[in-house]
Amino acid sequence: MSQAKRITGDDYLLELVAFLATSARGCIDEPPLYGPFRLIDALSRLIDLPKYATCLKDDDFLRKIKNEIDERKLSVMTDTDEFQNMLDSVVRQVTKQLRARGEGA
Repeated sequence: MSQAKRITGDDYLLELVAFLATSARGCIDEPPLYGPFRLIDALSRLIDLPKYATCLKDDDFLRKIKNEIDERKLSVMTDTDEFQNMLDSVVRQVTKQLRARGEGA
């Protein structure tokens, strides 16, 4: 039985680069709503970066955002209002968190 290769930070970064490059190309020919879907999916993947790059710490706030994204992102296919509400919610929460962290700096 062979062991699965451990994904390193470098591997994960290359996966993100490949995802974003192919997403950018895909957005040319795909329906307009695929662009926001691909961006929010990339955000979800980016939040996983601390798993692979030990110089980054896991962030409870970002993990909460990731969970919301992952639970609601597929609504883009069935309920565009729900998808937009999720995007608005993420933007509000991130903006609020940026302000809170900026005040603490």
